[in-house]
Amino acid sequence: MKLFKRRPLPPVMRLMAAAGLPTAGGEIRLPDLAMEAAHRDNDRVAACLSVVEDLLAEEGDGPHVALKFLEVLQNAASHGVPELVTTEELLPLRGPRTVDAWAQVERFWQATATWCDENGVDLRAGDAIRAVQNRRLRTIVWTSGRTLPDGRVVDLAHVLQYELAVGVPMA
Repeated sequence: MKLFKRRPLPPVMRLMAAAGLPTAGGEIRLPDLAMEAAHRDNDRVAACLSVVEDLLAEEGDGPHVALKFLEVLQNAASHGVPELVTTEELLPLRGPRTVDAWAQVERFWQATATWCDENGVDLRAGDAIRAVQNRRLRTIVWTSGRTLPDGRVVDLAHVLQYELAVGVPMA
């Protein structure tokens, strides 16, 4: 008879552990976690994407946390910042469930960009985003918007306009 059964770590803590971050202090925000994992000078992102693959198969908070992590990771990678991994480097690291979730997140952001184009919402060039020097501000800005292949940026203000106009929130 086991008196003490070890409970699995919550989803964010599992991602933190995969990223090699200390978990004793409690959970950190997903944008901070994604930025730590996405740094080019470490191998943390592959371990995190492996955990994402597992989370997507679970019930409860796991899939939601996995999708949110993928979203902020994709956003950070989209800007083409030299110290972060690129989207192209992330693609081969995905498992089958992660590929599907990745596409779901991509479709939402692309639908937002398409809606902006069709409704005359100005998407500005992303040069200013890549120039942000303050580490904390970079985490906020780089994970809350994405640079499109043509160099324009879709940010949270555009997402809010899209969601209010069409009534379709991010899954």
